[in-house]
Amino acid sequence: MSLVVLCPSRNNPAALIEAATSFAATVTGPSTFFIGIVDFDDPKLEEYIAKTTSDGIMLMQVPEGESGSMNAAMNWGARIWAEDADIVGFIGDDHRFRTKGWDRVVEMVLNGQGGGLVYADDLAQRENLPTQVFISSNIIRALGWMGLPGARHLYLDNTWKYLGDEAGCLYYIPDIIIEHVHPAYGKATWDENHVRVNSKEMYDHDRAIYETWLQAKAAEDIELVRSTLG
Repeated sequence: MSLVVLCPSRNNPAALIEAATSFAATVTGPSTFFIGIVDFDDPKLEEYIAKTTSDGIMLMQVPEGESGSMNAAMNWGARIWAEDADIVGFIGDDHRFRTKGWDRVVEMVLNGQGGGLVYADDLAQRENLPTQVFISSNIIRALGWMGLPGARHLYLDNTWKYLGDEAGCLYYIPDIIIEHVHPAYGKATWDENHVRVNSKEMYDHDRAIYETWLQAKAAEDIELVRSTLG
């Protein structure tokens, strides 16, 4: 079984390298891969390329027309990798893998349950919300997306929680820790990257997208997810 972890990042190569380093220190499966994803117009693109090349990290560049937000970058990568990998995962560049062999457990749970969505303990939201997630690729192919279309950065975790709960295929694994090193939890400083994606405008925009989806499309998408489960 193959598992790909997508890590979109913008204007913060050091964070991507730290996320990738934590991945490398804890991964055990030979078919588990880490993919950094950056926009074609990232102001630090050359630094991303230099650092990932020297560290042997796979980096994908989102083309013009597909970029513009973390969610756009993630969905672009997910559509590509869902055709080849069995499971596609997402972490932010402020997540850190802490548990050795987490990938084996994710694969075991999804394989044993016939598919679905899995998330770990992030030491902040914990069971409440999947701030990182691993999704069976056939679900992504059925939906046509990994993160809620139209959203930019926020309410993705709310969408995964609602979709998985209602479809009966969301699994929380408290024995795996993938820490969310976020300033809202006092674990990092409020740099310009975090301020930008946690603005009131961003919350208002993405909340409206999420609430519209709940009313107009969620029921259809839940049935699509259920149809993929084996």
